[in-house]
Amino acid sequence: MRRAHCTFLLCFAFFFAVLSKADQQINKFQPHVHESFTPGLIQQTVGSSCAYTVVISTSCLSPKYTTDQISIIFGDAFGNQVYDSKLVNPFTITFEQCSTNTFQVTGSCSLEICYVYFYRNGTVGWIPQSVEIYGSFSTPAVFFFNSTTVPEGEWYGINKCQHVPSAPPPSSALRLQIIPGWFLHLILGILASSIFLSY
Repeated sequence: MRRAHCTFLLCFAFFFAVLSKADQQINKFQPHVHESFTPGLIQQTVGSSCAYTVVISTSCLSPKYTTDQISIIFGDAFGNQVYDSKLVNPFTITFEQCSTNTFQVTGSCSLEICYVYFYRNGTVGWIPQSVEIYGSFSTPAVFFFNSTTVPEGEWYGINKCQHVPSAPPPSSALRLQIIPGWFLHLILGILASSIFLSY
């Protein structure tokens, strides 16, 4: 009886680990607020050697037009970022409801663009539908916002990167990062099972 109970708990721990991993992957591709971006830091890290065409579709649920200032940042998983503080189309009303606007942006050369974030400053509001980014040396990137509102005063977007660049961690932290998350959940499940069965 105890062995069957232990097997059930192990299976439950493994199932929980798999679901947790899948949920993290799904949420990563959904539009979300990025709390660590700051406009000052982005302006200092931007290069200016490659040209990009950015095609942005505005949702039909968006206001008829917006006067809000819309900034954009996108890049790859290796720290190459492109930033434009104010997207403006001189030939049309920018971000009109149910419209598509095309922008020319220059910045660091990215190999494979895997994230895009918007920053909105104003009170009118704006709801994007999708973003397409084309570069000279990168494959086309497409992001779907599915008519979600960009909050005012926060970086909001999608991150599909498999690797997110960061400062080099200490050697002990590096060893922990090598262990997959699902494996840690499994170990925790086994420990919880052994403690439960010892009573």
